[in-house]
Amino acid sequence: MRQRINKTGDIVSSPTTGESTKSYEENALRELRNAGYRITMPRVQVIRALADTETALSAYAIHDKIVSSGGKIDVVSVYRILSTLQEVGLIHHIGVVDGYFPCRISNGSQRRSEVVVEESTGSVVELAMPKSVIEAIEEQARAAGFETTGIKVEITGREMIVK
Repeated sequence: MRQRINKTGDIVSSPTTGESTKSYEENALRELRNAGYRITMPRVQVIRALADTETALSAYAIHDKIVSSGGKIDVVSVYRILSTLQEVGLIHHIGVVDGYFPCRISNGSQRRSEVVVEESTGSVVELAMPKSVIEAIEEQARAAGFETTGIKVEITGREMIVK
């Protein structure tokens, strides 16, 4: 997914292309290696299943996508691989739709994410979380007696049609 700047100057992700799909796959495999994980065919299959999606996919949808394209994997393996990819910071688990979506915006922190889920289509857009928002959330957490270890913002909405 390519990154673009919206009207307010924020970095957002835009629809996938063949080039961005390949880039995500290459980056994911590199990050797995850097984290000390072996590159196995099941991991590659899950990464490929996620690489070109514009919606969050459940583990069963990922399994079905792999099997329908001729691959072989069981659902338990899909869940284990998703756990690893999430630990490394390569995917988002999006709670409002209980699905997984590839992290394509590199913002220097794997523990801070902001996504918008379009209500009618389920399409997901990543947003770069502004530093001021991060600081405000961390300050609120400190005031409540907590140290933040991660920030996850999920927004639902409808795509605006601009004329």
